[in-house]
Amino acid sequence: MSFDNNIVRYVPFQSCAEPSFWMKLGEHKLNTVQLSEEPISVRASYGIQSNVSHRLDTRTTCSQVAPVPGRIRLDQDSLESESSPEEDDSFLDRNDVVHVKGVVKILNTVESFKKIDKNDLLNSHCLPGLLNACGITFNEENMDSHNMEDALTSFFCLCYLDLKNHKVLYWFAFPVLVPIAGKSPRFSTVREESNSNNVKSSLLVSSQMTLLDAVGPEGVVRLHQAVLDLRIRRLPTRRGYPPFFIALCNSQGECTTCLELLDVNFSNLTPAEKQHCKFVFVDPTIISSNSHGVSASVGLGCGDDTQRHDRIPDAVGWPLRNLIAYVTLKLGVEGNIQVIAFRPGIVRRIEAGSKYTLDAHDVDVVNDSSLLMHIELPKKEDYMWPSPPHNNQYNCMGWELNARSKAGPRSVDLAPLLSSAHLSQQATDLNLKLMKWRMIPSLDLEYLSKMKVLLLGAGTLGCSVARTLLGWGVRNIAFVDNGKVSYSNPVRQNLFQVTDCENGGKDKAIAAADALITIAGSTIQSDGYVVTIPMPGHPFHDKEEDLVRKDTEKLHSLVDESDVIFLLTDTRESRWLPTVMAKASNKPLINAALGLDSWLVMRHGGNQKDRLGCYFCNDVVAPENSTNNRTLDQQCTVTRPGLAPLAASMAVELCISLLHHKEKQDAPAPPSSSRKDSSQLFSPTINEVSDELVSPLGIMPHQIRGSIVSYTMMTPTVPAFEYCTGCCSSVIEMYKRDRFEFVKRVCCNTNGNYLEELSGLSSFRSKANAIMEDCLDWEEDEDVEN
Repeated sequence: MSFDNNIVRYVPFQSCAEPSFWMKLGEHKLNTVQLSEEPISVRASYGIQSNVSHRLDTRTTCSQVAPVPGRIRLDQDSLESESSPEEDDSFLDRNDVVHVKGVVKILNTVESFKKIDKNDLLNSHCLPGLLNACGITFNEENMDSHNMEDALTSFFCLCYLDLKNHKVLYWFAFPVLVPIAGKSPRFSTVREESNSNNVKSSLLVSSQMTLLDAVGPEGVVRLHQAVLDLRIRRLPTRRGYPPFFIALCNSQGECTTCLELLDVNFSNLTPAEKQHCKFVFVDPTIISSNSHGVSASVGLGCGDDTQRHDRIPDAVGWPLRNLIAYVTLKLGVEGNIQVIAFRPGIVRRIEAGSKYTLDAHDVDVVNDSSLLMHIELPKKEDYMWPSPPHNNQYNCMGWELNARSKAGPRSVDLAPLLSSAHLSQQATDLNLKLMKWRMIPSLDLEYLSKMKVLLLGAGTLGCSVARTLLGWGVRNIAFVDNGKVSYSNPVRQNLFQVTDCENGGKDKAIAAADALITIAGSTIQSDGYVVTIPMPGHPFHDKEEDLVRKDTEKLHSLVDESDVIFLLTDTRESRWLPTVMAKASNKPLINAALGLDSWLVMRHGGNQKDRLGCYFCNDVVAPENSTNNRTLDQQCTVTRPGLAPLAASMAVELCISLLHHKEKQDAPAPPSSSRKDSSQLFSPTINEVSDELVSPLGIMPHQIRGSIVSYTMMTPTVPAFEYCTGCCSSVIEMYKRDRFEFVKRVCCNTNGNYLEELSGLSSFRSKANAIMEDCLDWEEDEDVEN
């Protein structure tokens, strides 16, 4: 098959999407786009590659020369930001590149990516813009120069994001209008008439030559100066490099000024100006040059037919295809035109208001490899296909070839480029963000990731609660515990290993914090504090007072700085001071406790009038030392192994549901009469639930009491007790006033009288006893009468 050297050949664009672009697009898919497959607007750029770095060694033959394609570059700034216009401005600040617009269509399954009709997709998304720019269709909103340039340089990307494995399957297209087969643009044969010594002669001019050969050094400088002036004029409205423009030239072919490529600009030209003007496009393609700066495969000026046909014209940049279509269809030009593939040696950034003067010694002029071409245009009807593909009279093409130079998609594996910490965080977030797509759209993952959680106790419950919080995307967890890891701990407490028990054991709080970072990566903020919680009924000596004071102040500051507190300690009395502190600071507190075969999870009420009770609201005695006169099995937390994970999970789930209610810890608990109905009617697929007793994740009971003997759960609601030793107003006010001195009085009062008197519990108990005695007296009187 013979090859027609006169057909214009093009070097297609090559996509160059940075890993940061795919990562940003993945985040956009997870957080915003979700299941939608609507096209997403993106921006990119291409520039003129420096000829200085593509010089051809003098020993290289012409047959070894390969063009370097122009690259469409995308990075993390390519996604248009609706909320931050200033980011868009920063993207457009570069005026040394051509800014282009395109769309990305993300498909939800790899099967749909494989099955979709790619050519039909390209025509449906890109053809309307091209036809409007070329005047075939009319849309008033898209008639300015900006949208015309955007349409002629647009791109399209079809992709599938494998968010779980951090892989991307993608296929870029750079759409161009194409004429029917056999009507491709061709290089034209041009003869120039000369009159030397009164002798007329006709010389055959090469259809493609370097601009330097065509107009000389001075002519090249004139063109560069005119382009620079055009760029300065465009700065207030269009900061990028103009992809196309018209060069007005004199009869000698030297450029005098440059105009934007607009039909109004062309129609206002005189017939003489139209005859001598040249259409210019920024050519991002590089053909390596020899030591003299002349294109290695270009005919060098005048010569006979033999000389011209011995050389194959260079392939030129992809934007020429749409320039030819625009000139033919929109401007209505027929016959032959002169086109300049503009390839300056280097492109500089410019500033508005500045004046620049170029000369023949500037590097962008010295290394210029621009080409002047004579091209025979197709006719308008050549763009109209007799058998319209995809039910369209016009057709566009432009799918990028893959790495094997065949039609097909490309792929990229981002996992090797990501740190282990980043991979860990993304994997953790994936399940949560997928919940937002359909099931729980109102899930506030940003709040969960930023909130500070304090775990009081790093034992069986503390370890399980911490792991479950990680699953919900919580990244700031602090532990408080004064114990050390013993050899009985690792099998029940899942943050510890046997090595943590050696040499007397590591501090539990610190070992647990370190384990969380090891498990979830450096994106987790986890700290451990070795603090002893002062407890009622556990007196201390004067020499210990400074240490106890320090622990009290540290615990208070941790509670005050936290957003949520989990109370997970072993003994009843160790829960008293955190209960008081949380109530004084108005912090949400989730309590969890274990028995042999039963467990309790409850939330403490806030500061509202009809608040819910705390852990001590059911008690009629003050907390005291629960370890006195106890056997070993009574001193240790003896519980069935499966209980702690159940209670820990329930505690975290209750907390997350509570935090998604508009009133947070003040949210009411459903009463017994409506709880059954609420739980049956609620579904997380419902977007809006009007019932104030329900958060987006479900009901929020006050207490959850479970038993694995009967495998049942109850959810009672208990109001706050007026004389509670843990949350009544007199106790809270005394703590706020005296702080440590109050704590000292409570701890050193071994019989609990102080707390009972302060809270009014003693008085309440006396009144209750009196009422009971009256009842007994009445019963005795009845017996006597009988």
